[in-house]
Amino acid sequence: MIKLGDYCEDDAKDLITSLRKARVKCDTRINFVIDHFKVDCIEGRLSELREVLKDTQKIEQVIAILKSVLAQRPNPDDFKELFLKEYNPLRENEKSQIAEILNKVSGNFQALDDDDKNKINQIFLKASDEEQSYYEARSILHRNKIEIGEEIAGRLEDPIIRITRDLKELGIARDHPLAKQTVIISAQKRMDVFIDEFSTILALQGNFNHDFFNKFPAECSKISVLGSLLSDLSARPSSGKLSMNEFADRCAKEFDTNGNLMIADFQEYAADLARIIEKNGIVKVKGDSIKWKS
Repeated sequence: MIKLGDYCEDDAKDLITSLRKARVKCDTRINFVIDHFKVDCIEGRLSELREVLKDTQKIEQVIAILKSVLAQRPNPDDFKELFLKEYNPLRENEKSQIAEILNKVSGNFQALDDDDKNKINQIFLKASDEEQSYYEARSILHRNKIEIGEEIAGRLEDPIIRITRDLKELGIARDHPLAKQTVIISAQKRMDVFIDEFSTILALQGNFNHDFFNKFPAECSKISVLGSLLSDLSARPSSGKLSMNEFADRCAKEFDTNGNLMIADFQEYAADLARIIEKNGIVKVKGDSIKWKS
């Protein structure tokens, strides 16, 4: 089998369903990948950030809401809902609007008219902003060592703020005292999807449906090219036999569609392809020679 790619679990499940409908044999293997990326930040007291940021209005809004919510000495489990409700008093009403709009089309978003789609998109954008502001609020609590429910006194009058920003856009050099960096290292669950090479020939018989093409265009191309190549390689040459080098030359093929080229290069995989064709009873591989059966 050859690896088609690695995917998140949901995409892998959708892909496997489509592959089986297309009669392509497949298998999976779960693994975890350690990811690593860096994010530029600035960190300092609010008074310091005012000197480098053009606008701190949103940050100050988050701090004001934090003060208001924390003054209620809330239970930690209630904090998020209280924060979001104060950040956007129309939040519950907007949830009801979405439910009413979707109810008109039995939940089918694509059946909505443009006006309703725009309304829902705007509400989703606001919801995304609300979540971002909530996580910024949590960051402020963390950086200032404030526990939800405790007395905060004056610790939010000029708090430490850490926010993600593009240093170049701000015109700040990396050696600026407020310039910081966050390095995130995380483990992500991935599913390797493998396909049986010879079964890709079956996919050429029109077993790909429209949804498969739309959702997995690259995978469709890979499978179609591999299937076409194996179909050609299985065809008996006039001499009835080839050397491995001659066979390897045939493992590179150019597909021309109205001047648009797709180049398949499987030369490094040639010996494996020869064994796959042999396994399916088409050829006999002996040393450096490949002989087609009568």
